[in-house]
Amino acid sequence: MNDMNALNEEFSQPAEGQPTGFGMRNKIIMGVAALGLVGVVGWAGLAVFGESVPNGANSVSPVANANAAVKGIDSVLASVNGMKVTEMEVGGLLQQGIDKAIVVDRYINKVIAAELGREMYAAEAKATLQAAEREVLSTLYTTRRLEELRKAISDDDVKNYYNANVLDQNFQLWKVSYYLSSDFADAQKTLASLKKGDKDAEAQLKPLVEQGDGFAAAAAMPYNLGRVVSKMKKGEYSEVLQLRNGLLVLKVDESKQVKKPTVEELKQDIVQALALQKFNEELEQARKKAKVELG
Repeated sequence: MNDMNALNEEFSQPAEGQPTGFGMRNKIIMGVAALGLVGVVGWAGLAVFGESVPNGANSVSPVANANAAVKGIDSVLASVNGMKVTEMEVGGLLQQGIDKAIVVDRYINKVIAAELGREMYAAEAKATLQAAEREVLSTLYTTRRLEELRKAISDDDVKNYYNANVLDQNFQLWKVSYYLSSDFADAQKTLASLKKGDKDAEAQLKPLVEQGDGFAAAAAMPYNLGRVVSKMKKGEYSEVLQLRNGLLVLKVDESKQVKKPTVEELKQDIVQALALQKFNEELEQARKKAKVELG
């Protein structure tokens, strides 16, 4: 078994994106509560996780600007050739503690430069403005629509989702050991010895999870091994399992049940998941109705 070290190195790597133990409890809960829905909204670098989209230190959200203007709370600080400079436009710089007079003076230069860019490079300006407009409008739609959808989620919706998806078995943990081989005959022989209680064979077993107390949820186990482990009992051995580059035997050393989070503890996660699900369904329907022609 000359390549056993390579096999062990490969096997010891967790599946990409998977936590390796119950120390990552929040990730497991989030995965159960949202079922992979949280964070699926995204295009052109836009990701939606809350009320607004992160902005640079020197700016505020374009959507916040629009809302402020609609509500009449934005004050005019200057005018350049009839174009207003408002407090919301320079809010980011003001929040950094820079003197308002300096901020306004610098921003007037930006307004003048913007107009020169519009005049001198008309074609590029048109394309740039179109891209900026679509970015701002898509952000406006996403932010406002998700807010509306979250508010529309009822307590009954949350309870139904919780009862259907947040199950006790999602919070059962296993401590598992394994034997890895590159030869089928060797794996079968070792499995037979393990079932007979052979001490030398048992000494070759290694812990599946080395971090923490060694326990892991099924969803956190590499290579989808949780599907096998979840059907096993304490002290039971699996049959020889075929991996990509080797053969594996598993043993369940221990299992335990941890307390399932309450519906109240997961309420906000579930509301977000359901809102995102509805949002994506609406967007998918709009995409189907759109006339799309690729150039």
